[in-house]
Amino acid sequence: MKYLCILIFVFVSACKNANIPESVVFDNNRLAKISIDAEIVKINKIYKSIYSEPYIDHSLLNPPIQRLERWIEDNISIFGLENKLEINILDASIQQTEIQNENSKQFEGNKIFKYELFYLVEYNLLSNADYLIATTTVESKRTTTSGKYISIIEKEKIIDKLIWESLEAISNQSNVLLKKYMQDYIL
Repeated sequence: MKYLCILIFVFVSACKNANIPESVVFDNNRLAKISIDAEIVKINKIYKSIYSEPYIDHSLLNPPIQRLERWIEDNISIFGLENKLEINILDASIQQTEIQNENSKQFEGNKIFKYELFYLVEYNLLSNADYLIATTTVESKRTTTSGKYISIIEKEKIIDKLIWESLEAISNQSNVLLKKYMQDYIL
């Protein structure tokens, strides 16, 4: 009995507490709102998921392109009786690659995962006769890392945080560049 108690104590004290990141709340109301003088808005999903390594966006329940689409629908509004706003989603990919961990200790694994998310969005404002009035391209690239052997929940939270930070960046960049290049058509 004595050995069993010691064994349980050693086992419990040897367990490492996992630092599970907090869940990310995707609230588009916290991101930039943009109003453009146009009658019609059209979202073109030009990006198609790549079904091979290192791309993983096709395997996610809520991939980056879906989050970006929701942001566009919730935060870009139109007013006016003429012009057409075309929003082309050119890239919304996320990659997972295995890299060397330069800061690993002797008994820790020396491999980690690097996640890289890239957004590329093109905004075109066209007249009713389909002449290009103004255009701009906005991009966001964010990366993060995680241990190679983490739980599925930890991985989802890390990826959700990466997507949220990328959405914040693309939202802010869109706001700045649309005000710069479409200043006569922004409210």
